[in-house]
Amino acid sequence: MSNTLADDRIKRLKQTLDEKIQGSSSITIVPHTRIDFDAIGSAIALYILALRQKKEVNILIDDNYSELDVGVQTILREIITKSFNIIKYAEYKEKFANKDNLLILTDTSQKSLIPIEEDIVNEKIAKRKMIIIDHHPFGKSTIEATDKFISADYSSACEIITKMLFLSRTKFSSEIATYLYAGIWLDSNRLTKKGALNETHKWAGRLVENNADIDKVNDLFIEDYNNNQKIQDLVSKRLTMFGYTIAYLIGEDGKKYCSEDLAKAADACLKYRVDASFAVGNIGNNTVSISARSKGNINVGEIMEAFNGGGSIISAAAKVNDEIPSEVAKKLIKSLKPNFYINKEN
Repeated sequence: MSNTLADDRIKRLKQTLDEKIQGSSSITIVPHTRIDFDAIGSAIALYILALRQKKEVNILIDDNYSELDVGVQTILREIITKSFNIIKYAEYKEKFANKDNLLILTDTSQKSLIPIEEDIVNEKIAKRKMIIIDHHPFGKSTIEATDKFISADYSSACEIITKMLFLSRTKFSSEIATYLYAGIWLDSNRLTKKGALNETHKWAGRLVENNADIDKVNDLFIEDYNNNQKIQDLVSKRLTMFGYTIAYLIGEDGKKYCSEDLAKAADACLKYRVDASFAVGNIGNNTVSISARSKGNINVGEIMEAFNGGGSIISAAAKVNDEIPSEVAKKLIKSLKPNFYINKEN
C-alpha cells in the first residue's frame, strides 16, 4: 500500500473515531485479555481522546492484575491513581452492554481474546457500535464490525494510534507518548531490524521528540525480567536448541505459569543465535499456552495457526485445551519444518 493511501486510511480512522465517540453516550475501550504494553498503551491514548469529548469513558480489563507483567501492573497503578475508570466485565454487562455504548477494541480483533460474551459481540447493533483497531492479520475468529482498521503493515496498535495522532495534529502529553513508545518497543522486538515494520522507527522517533521517557520504558522491561524468577528459571533451566535455528523451552507439566511469563521467556531466547523461539507452559484450567517469537525468517504466526492460534510473522501465540505442556511440545517440534522459512535456500 502506498504511503498516501495508508495516510488516508489513518485519517479516516480518526474521523470515524471522532464521529462515533460524539454520537455515543458512553465509551468502553477493550484491550485483549492478558493485557500487555501495546494493549494498555493504545487503550490509554484512546481513553484520553474520548475523554476530551466529555464522554463517560472506561477501559474493560477483566484480568487478575497479579498475573500480569510487572511493568504492566506499574502502568495500571499509575492510571488508577489518576482516576482512570477501569471496569470488570460484570459491570460492563450490567451498565453498558446493548445500550448506547461504543466499543473500541484495540490490539485485537479476535473473539477469543476479549472478555465479552460472543452473543453480545454478535448482536447487529454491536457491529454498528464498534470500532476495531488491530495490527494482527485477520484470523478465523476475527469479529465482524462495520468500522475496523486491521493492518499488519504496522508493528503495533500503538504505532497505528501514534501515526493517527500526529497526522491529525492532535496534542498529547509526554506520559501518553511514553505509554505509546512502550507498546511500540514491545511489539517491534525493541525496534530491531526484524521487528520494526515500514515506518516504525519514524513514529517512535516522533514520540521521543514529544518527550517520551525512554529510560522509564527501559526500566519497565528490566523490572519485568529481574523481578520474575519464573522467567529466569525457564530460560536458564529449560532451554533447548532445535537444529541450531530454533530455541524452545517447556515448562514443567505440574507447574503453572502466566502467558506473559512465557512471552517474556520466548523474547529472552531470541538473544541466542536462532531464528525463532517458542515457550510452552501450563497456564491453568487444563490449558497450555504457546508463545512464539521470530527474527523474521520463520513465520511463527503461520505455525501458531496450526494450533488454532495466530499472530504476525515475528510474534504469535496459541492456547491448547486438555493437554499437558510436554505433549503439546512434541506436536510443536514435529511441526517445525524447513518450509516455514520465509526465504528458503534451494
